[in-house]
Amino acid sequence: MRARSAVGPARPVAPLLRVLAVVAATLALGHWAAGPVTRAEAAATAAAARWCGLTSARQLPGTDLVHGFHGHQPFFIRISPSCSALTVAAACAGVSLLVLGGSLRRRLVGAAAAAALFTAANLARLVAVLWVGQDYGIPTMVGFHDWGGTLWSYLMLLLAVLLMVALRIERRAGEAS
Repeated sequence: MRARSAVGPARPVAPLLRVLAVVAATLALGHWAAGPVTRAEAAATAAAARWCGLTSARQLPGTDLVHGFHGHQPFFIRISPSCSALTVAAACAGVSLLVLGGSLRRRLVGAAAAAALFTAANLARLVAVLWVGQDYGIPTMVGFHDWGGTLWSYLMLLLAVLLMVALRIERRAGEAS
């Protein structure tokens, strides 16, 4: 009996289905959990901002923050689903669990590490946006949020992917730790 070729119509479908499953699960989770997660991120952002010295940052009911600074009118910020780490962290976890190879333990560790890295980085980004708003005003804050925040998010996504891949590389028996 001849071994079946690795190339053919049945083989490429499984990886594509796994990628589509990650996309579908990420979108569903983003829709279903956006409210509770963004409320938690708003509370965490206000707490982290106060911890970093931005004493006038407060969470309002829901996903809104208010931040006032010396001599200026307070400004209101809404943590929207697009500002949330939820969808990217869920996508990283899905890629780690369903797309990348490795043992279940390595896939779980990769998913948790990537989600934690991106969530912490997003919190730092949100606090940095508040800090820029306090020191340089609202127009600069908006520009920083749009440009600096986007570049930061792409960099953190790249680091999360590299972390997931690095956690899959197995050490050889003779290598030092």
